[in-house]
Amino acid sequence: MRLHESLFVSENIQNIGTIVYSLRRNIPVLRLYCIVWFAASARMEILSSKELFTQKHQNKDGMIVGIAMGQMQALDLLRHMAQTAIIEGRDVTNVAQWFAENNNRECNE
Repeated sequence: MRLHESLFVSENIQNIGTIVYSLRRNIPVLRLYCIVWFAASARMEILSSKELFTQKHQNKDGMIVGIAMGQMQALDLLRHMAQTAIIEGRDVTNVAQWFAENNNRECNE
């Protein structure tokens, strides 16, 4: 699974370096949820890091675009991503535009 160069990061992520290290090496992190964009199916999913590294998802070409500690925080981050897209005048129906030039914005809610 690839990581987007400019992740959306929930404010409750304490050590981003350790999280990114773990994700790049397929090491699950307790309570970590990832927002994953699957361009081929034009769909986003919220997956726990444990589920992300299962056989089911190994061969899918997805990109991690957001990370949060906890499922509710991941839902809040997804809402924040949609709001950011609206504020910046991006096409909300074209989810791929949500990730263009987001410069590691944090969700501060």
